[in-house]
Amino acid sequence: MLPPLVSDKKGTIVLHLDETLVHSSLGPPPPRYDFTVSRNKDGVTINFYVLKRPGVDEFLEMISKKYEVVVLTAGQEAYASKVLDTLDPKGFISHRVYTDSCKQVRGKFVKDLSEMGRDLRKIVIVDNNPHSFALQPENGIPIKPFFSDEISDRELMKLAGFFERCDVFQDIRDAVNQYLRDVKE
Repeated sequence: MLPPLVSDKKGTIVLHLDETLVHSSLGPPPPRYDFTVSRNKDGVTINFYVLKRPGVDEFLEMISKKYEVVVLTAGQEAYASKVLDTLDPKGFISHRVYTDSCKQVRGKFVKDLSEMGRDLRKIVIVDNNPHSFALQPENGIPIKPFFSDEISDRELMKLAGFFERCDVFQDIRDAVNQYLRDVKE
């Protein structure tokens, strides 16, 4: 459960981390990456090479002006917090929620928005894995997974435009439904 919403922002946007905002890889450094984070596990240092999705900095800044921004990841806190520290130095992300806040359903992690303490009419989740928001599919926007070879990716900027326009809806689920219909056409 998140702390109570304390601002006049109209809603909450929940974002997944890996393959939604960034792509991380292990092993030898890939040809392109933006930063590294290291984690020590059992005395062994593991390096993650992180590539930011195109437009992620602008996206976070834009949506944070009108919405509470939450990152909810099934990733381990030791890894994800380091990525988020580097990804969000200006503090556009209001809250970080990790694996322990996800439910396991049939062996898969599921994100239950009803556990967030927010009105479901004012919360939306963006995730590259639609199964992760299966408990509230009407609140979810599936996003194309981001991998390191997609430098022309513009998914976040499309979403930024959507979030700029959707505040005219009383129920964000209606806006999500319209967005998904428009994307299919």
